[in-house]
Amino acid sequence: MAGWFTITPMLQDLDSLAARIGQMVQFARQLQTERTALQARLKNLEQERDALRDQLMRREADSSSMNERIAIHEAELQAVRAEAEASQATLQIEATQYKSECESIRQRLAVSQADADRLRVVADKARDSIDSILMRLPGASQE
Repeated sequence: MAGWFTITPMLQDLDSLAARIGQMVQFARQLQTERTALQARLKNLEQERDALRDQLMRREADSSSMNERIAIHEAELQAVRAEAEASQATLQIEATQYKSECESIRQRLAVSQADADRLRVVADKARDSIDSILMRLPGASQE
């Protein structure tokens, strides 16, 4: 039995080694499970990143398109404003011309009315003079 005692520590060492190997196998399996979970998580994160990148690219394209439309609308608005300002300036000049022409016509009308009034007075005087002369003619009826 003396050999038995020398084998016992070896068997104990082998049991301890087997237990350690079992722990290592369990730890390796746990690491493998964690690795698989981390790979799945990484894959999901990469898919989410790709989706976000696509969304960002679409939004940037939309933003670029919107900026182009805004620039076009601003240019159109500026052109319409310039046209409106030019039309307003033209209308202002025409209004000034029409006011001047209207004032000139009013002055001519006033002169014409004054002339007509003078002619009426002269015609009335001439009629009175003619009536007076006709009344003094021999054979004129005295009314």
